[in-house]
Amino acid sequence: MRGGPGGGIFDDFPGFRVPSDAQLDDALRSALVVLDTNVLLNLYRYNDSTRDDLLGVAGGLGDRLWVPHQVMREFWRNRLSVIAGRSTAAEQAVAALAEQRNASVETVRRWARSTVVAAAEREGLVESIQKLHAELAGALQAHAPAELDLTRAAMDEPVLRALETLLDGRVGRADEPADWEAAVADGIARIARRQPPGYRDADKAGSTLPEGPTGDYLVWRQAVEEARSRGTDLLIVTADQKADWWWRYGPDLIGPRVELVAEFAAEAGGRLFMMRPADLLRRAAALAVQVRRESVADAEQVAATAAGSVWTAAGVTALFERLDAESPEQAALIRAAAANGGRVERDEVDGLLPPDETALRAFATPVARVTRELQDAGLVAPDVAPALVVEHAGVPVVALRTAAEIATLLAPELV
Repeated sequence: MRGGPGGGIFDDFPGFRVPSDAQLDDALRSALVVLDTNVLLNLYRYNDSTRDDLLGVAGGLGDRLWVPHQVMREFWRNRLSVIAGRSTAAEQAVAALAEQRNASVETVRRWARSTVVAAAEREGLVESIQKLHAELAGALQAHAPAELDLTRAAMDEPVLRALETLLDGRVGRADEPADWEAAVADGIARIARRQPPGYRDADKAGSTLPEGPTGDYLVWRQAVEEARSRGTDLLIVTADQKADWWWRYGPDLIGPRVELVAEFAAEAGGRLFMMRPADLLRRAAALAVQVRRESVADAEQVAATAAGSVWTAAGVTALFERLDAESPEQAALIRAAAANGGRVERDEVDGLLPPDETALRAFATPVARVTRELQDAGLVAPDVAPALVVEHAGVPVVALRTAAEIATLLAPELV
């Protein structure tokens, strides 16, 4: 039995102490501030003014700004995919408007044929429809980011130029091979124990990534070691909203996972803070940096879109780009399910399925892996419905289905 005087309510439970606004502002002025991969990649998703404001706040951190080596590994791995997918949503929306325009025009002309309507009046209605859709398409295209020639201009664009200057001397060095392998092994053991961060990436264990499912842990480990070497508190800025990073209550993010706060206190002797990009912009005044109010709203909108937990047109496009190249059988099955309203019976697609029942029940595994990798790249929202589900009654597989929004988004392609 432990003797001596008693402690306070937070002594053994530091993770439950929610920082005040003043403490968060102080952390911005004194702590090591680490940017996660999704923060860097989101610079390609924000409008120009939001991008510039966030870079301005980051620049105001001076030498306390730092990026783990694993973050840069992930940034370079996913950057071109993010750039290539920037205008996909606008293109999909414009295409959908064109289909609606054509359908509306045909409806008017079909109606005109069945009534006594003058040709001039009919064509006037058609012209009104076409004018409205042209205005809508123009508005959508005006908000689409400019395309980059990935073969020539990809190394000369605003985000990359800004990051090259901002992060000069502020990126962590690579671990020695033996140390890196030991860290990966440690991360895998933590995932098996469901120890944060990173256990939500357990389904990446079969991926071809050199670090497998341990990317989040490597970012955490490198950040903790840097803060410990400097003797400072640690503030992580992340757009990741997964429950293995955040202490959540329903949809609300209260603070870092309590286990992470305790681990950092034990390992580095300091306090851990976390913010989202919108929070960083909102607190820019603590660094005497001015930002536009619209920039906060834009960052929140990007976060809300990512947290929407639905498949977007851009996400589905990215999914099939990967599956068509790596797992064409699974891609074909998702399309078959979508063509049938989202679900297809096994006997209707037996020719596309492996004959072995065990292999069949694991048929969706490559799709889950690709989905997780797209989520890590910020191309797909966290917690989306599975793109491919193998339904079984007891042992035999009976059907396959896809997410409802995937079926809806694929419908025009499959007509």
